[in-house]
Amino acid sequence: MDISSLSPQEQMQFEAAMQRKQVQDFIGLYNRLSQYCFTACCNDFTQRKLSSKQKGCVDNCVTKFFQASHRIGTRFAEAQQLAMEGQQGGGIPGMGQ
Repeated sequence: MDISSLSPQEQMQFEAAMQRKQVQDFIGLYNRLSQYCFTACCNDFTQRKLSSKQKGCVDNCVTKFFQASHRIGTRFAEAQQLAMEGQQGGGIPGMGQ
């Protein structure tokens, strides 16, 4: 979206809304990550601290979650780029004309 056509006040409002959205997205991601890894790894509540096995599980879970998120984001960006190129070229690549 080109915000240069907006008034300075509208641009500031748009940027503030985008920042709020980014914070909300981050909080949602953090909550999903926490819930998923807690459910997957923390199943023994007989001790006050996490066992070494639980710590390792959480570390692996978080690492895999971020790797998967990064890979999905990369693939999504690639798909968007292909779609943009397809629109500029008059069609979507791989979709018969």
